[in-house]
Amino acid sequence: MPAIFSEVLADTLSLSVTIDQKAIPVTSLQYKAVLNKARVVRFVVVGDDFVQLCNLGALVSIDAGRDRTISNLNFKGIIREVNPTNEGAEILAADFISLLATSDFVNYEDKDILGRDLFVLVADAMNIADIDTSNLLGGSGVFATSDMKLSGLQTRKDFIDKCFENMYLLIDDANLYFDKLNPINFYYAIHESNKIDIMRVDDLNVKTKPSLKISKSNDSVEQLSARIDTTNLVNSYTVTSSSNPKIIYNFRDEDSISKYGLRSKTESVDSDNYPLIVNTAQKYVERNKDPSFNYSFTIRNVDHLSLGDIVEVTHPLTERAMRLPISEYTVVTTNGLIMNIVLGRRRLTLSETISKLN
Repeated sequence: MPAIFSEVLADTLSLSVTIDQKAIPVTSLQYKAVLNKARVVRFVVVGDDFVQLCNLGALVSIDAGRDRTISNLNFKGIIREVNPTNEGAEILAADFISLLATSDFVNYEDKDILGRDLFVLVADAMNIADIDTSNLLGGSGVFATSDMKLSGLQTRKDFIDKCFENMYLLIDDANLYFDKLNPINFYYAIHESNKIDIMRVDDLNVKTKPSLKISKSNDSVEQLSARIDTTNLVNSYTVTSSSNPKIIYNFRDEDSISKYGLRSKTESVDSDNYPLIVNTAQKYVERNKDPSFNYSFTIRNVDHLSLGDIVEVTHPLTERAMRLPISEYTVVTTNGLIMNIVLGRRRLTLSETISKLN
């Protein structure tokens, strides 16, 4: 949904906070959300009577609205930290995804997971927490294989993250995508209450409409900054075969080397398929020969921007428009809604590159 700008949010925003179903007044309410992680809220409680309700493990519920519900600000979670102050306490609560990270370790075996839809496996892994998984019922269309390396002793959160790392859709349409290394990746988060949301981020699709367009000249945007770095840049890539020592292939991009200097990387793959190795090295360099772009900005009194939403950003330093998904945001409710947003796209690993080309 496109962003909705409103100058009257500060006057009309209402927040109701309860702890174990008992209403309490709070100040300095702040949300932080990151793709594939638990959403966290921080707030301040004043007065001994109210602080006594803030026990570790207590249930926090937040309902937000104006003339309608603001779903991004609705929250259910567990108190994880209580930090006493002279006047009261600072409270940190995390949503139910946090319970998956601290669960008992589970030994996932191939016989129980191979061939099953990844959404089904994720829903099973979430069944210990009070998470609504109804959005997973339709299935992902991606099925577990041994190449995904999902099995082993691990927390439920680690297993779920592995499932999502292997979850993507490839659409062969030259009118929409440059090639099949532009997949639709899946991410998860809880946007509202306790319901898990699945985001199919399709930012490289030329027909995807951005939820927001911003630039330095946009009056509604504050502190637009770009981070351009070469930490993950690779312009010379050597791939060797662990099963055949005679197979060694190197691919270089001379233009990138002349601009940014030599940035080399070497990896070994468990394959003796020479055409696949050549194609992998070439595609990996094509996708990683340029610096990474990440943007952050602040915007006030905007409704309905969520994780995974696409933002088109034009910055004078880059002199081009880029479409990037919202990877994290922080919302502060003091004096209206102040939203600090980070944009960025995850790069493909070697194993993912091979998987998508194979």
